[in-house]
Amino acid sequence: MITFNILTLFPDAFPGILQHGLLGKALLKNHFKINTINIRDYSDLSANSVDDKPFSGGAGMILRPDIISKAIEANFNKEELDTFTKICFSAKGKNFSQIDLIQNKSNQNFILLNGRYEGIDQRVIDYYEFQEISVSDVILNGGEVASLLFIEAFMRLQPGVLGNEDTHSNESFQNELVEHDQYTRPNPWVAPDHTDIEVPTVLLSGNHADIDLWKHQNSKENTEKNRPDLFKKYLKKNKNE
Repeated sequence: MITFNILTLFPDAFPGILQHGLLGKALLKNHFKINTINIRDYSDLSANSVDDKPFSGGAGMILRPDIISKAIEANFNKEELDTFTKICFSAKGKNFSQIDLIQNKSNQNFILLNGRYEGIDQRVIDYYEFQEISVSDVILNGGEVASLLFIEAFMRLQPGVLGNEDTHSNESFQNELVEHDQYTRPNPWVAPDHTDIEVPTVLLSGNHADIDLWKHQNSKENTEKNRPDLFKKYLKKNKNE
């Protein structure tokens, strides 16, 4: 079973949204397990404090390395620390991508360290060799939302979770392209201003070759418009297009 061990100050944040929908079914079927570890339980300071002011000054508070280390040492042995995938979510970390997920989807055991406040003392991150990962170019109040995002993105790649294994082949970020536009009934859709808005005709044609061509072209257009960084990579790999 895939196990996510989560070091957090807010264990009640889990499983959160993961207990709903297809991920909720996968959780009930024991495709994966979430084990929360409350960092505050390992503090012997006044009021179970876990943070302190940063050296050299600056805004915010920093999570102390000694307390995080106590939580880690109490819950994992040396073999587990050597073999489990250890991730710390941080805005200064490596960009998180679908390609990384696909390449590492066979991993079974994770330790996810969730920061709060201004961050985590770098010494404990370096000592235990946590990978620092950023899930987006935005700042969050803590790592819990990032952990939920990571678990959902990772688990939906696992066999039996989505039901239709073909789903992955046409999703965004495959081959440096985002996904094509999607449409369903009714056709036409009557908008609030009484305008009839039609589905692209080719999608109703039944000609699979033309449909595939449209989807590919539409994916390229969406990528060029919304993700020029990805589109440059795509053009570099596909110089003949």
